[in-house]
Amino acid sequence: MSLWEISIIVLAGFFSGIIKTGVGIGSGIFLLPTLALAFPAKIALALGAPLMLASDTIGLRFYWKQWMPRHELLRIMLAAVPGLLIGALLLPIIPADGFRVAIGIFGMTYAISHLFPGFAPVRWLKNSLGGINHYLENKQIYFYGALGGAASVLAHAGGLVWSLYLMTTVKDRRIFVGTLVLMFFITNIYKTIAFWAIGLLSSQDFLAILLAVPAVWLGSAIGNVANKSMNQEFFRKLVLVVIFLVAAKICF
Repeated sequence: MSLWEISIIVLAGFFSGIIKTGVGIGSGIFLLPTLALAFPAKIALALGAPLMLASDTIGLRFYWKQWMPRHELLRIMLAAVPGLLIGALLLPIIPADGFRVAIGIFGMTYAISHLFPGFAPVRWLKNSLGGINHYLENKQIYFYGALGGAASVLAHAGGLVWSLYLMTTVKDRRIFVGTLVLMFFITNIYKTIAFWAIGLLSSQDFLAILLAVPAVWLGSAIGNVANKSMNQEFFRKLVLVVIFLVAAKICF
């Protein structure tokens, strides 16, 4: 692996660490295009899994036990399982681009509705969807858990979908980020093993990831400090903006 390729991995790891421990979501949107500067698309995707796993592992140190109650966490993770299976079954049938656009529009609509609650079209939309929201009142965790699982398979957008649920149920910014970091940690273990099993990752790749760990740690430490210093309302709005940008990136 060349010095340029290693430098790109280190740079991607540094900034993905800042984003992940700072706001919890959006690191993949920076990570994959950056890796793609030096690697083919499939290799960039594969390298992203262990690199994100490294940032997850470091993030868990900063957010240890700062996640939603265990029974709630177990429910959303179990809800994701059928979504993962359904997504795998639908993968050959449903056009990935169409599903990705649908998820992106869903995410952008959600962000706008919370950023501008007084906007007339937003009020109309909320009133129109009132019946659905009432029906999902006690089932949201299963809906978002399963949809996030399917989105992970079909559009690599599981984090976006799960964050939509956490925005309405988790009020503390530390718990919000800590929960996502733990969920990403579990997911990225699976992805890393899977990419290794199908031959997209080599021992040389893991060595390059190890070289990037100090940069990942530094970025994660900066993100953690930034998160601690944020006002809760500012954090809420920042996450909504990030959700909108991530959704727009997925969509377009």
